[in-house]
Amino acid sequence: MAYSGFLIKVGDYVIPTNKYIKANSYSALYSTSDLDSYRDADGVLHRQALSHKLLKIEFETPAMLTNTEMATLMANIASNYTDATEKRCYVTAYVPELDDYVVADCYIPDINFSIYGNYRGVIHYNSVRFAFIEY
Repeated sequence: MAYSGFLIKVGDYVIPTNKYIKANSYSALYSTSDLDSYRDADGVLHRQALSHKLLKIEFETPAMLTNTEMATLMANIASNYTDATEKRCYVTAYVPELDDYVVADCYIPDINFSIYGNYRGVIHYNSVRFAFIEY
């Protein structure tokens, strides 16, 4: 399919790249899983790679997003949770290794929001790291 104008979509919400994804911060890991792989007495790896790959997407937001901008981003992501308790969602993400998109059932690990300051009653955030990890 090749790149078609977005990096990541959560449910139906396309995260606006230029607004919410800091330049040089998007990474896509499409990793191979192993089952009971081991090294023998000679140090030779005996690997049983599984056909199922695991997706992990990470990016940071630009610094100085306001509380309104961050709340909008979070509301759009949260409205697409399939399980709000787990912060579980379906993600469609661009994977450069494949030059294609992968759809995955993911969860969002805890997000650490760091406030840069409060200027004239408006909160501004430091860059915030988001991750989406496939089950």
